[in-house]
Amino acid sequence: MTSSPPDPLTIVVTTPRSDTVEIRLDGEMDDETSYEVVDTVRQLLRTHRGVSRLELHCGPAMTGDPTGLAALLIIRRLAEADDVRLILTGRRPPPGYGPV
Repeated sequence: MTSSPPDPLTIVVTTPRSDTVEIRLDGEMDDETSYEVVDTVRQLLRTHRGVSRLELHCGPAMTGDPTGLAALLIIRRLAEADDVRLILTGRRPPPGYGPV
């Protein structure tokens, strides 16, 4: 049985309000693409100094993979360092952690 390659990761950035940056991740985050997400957040925080809210829509990109979780931790630390509130949306619980 062969597994299909992961969907490529697409990062879409919008600024719905002057104080908010929204990042939507579509595809799968892996070893390579997680660095791209962290770098995108780092650059956005540098260029959008008035932002107080960062909304990260993870969707299917976050599967509970350790690399993705490490990237989220780095992103949280970057946001905290700039006094930006990080909001995670679209997350799914890992298998076995849903309602009983």
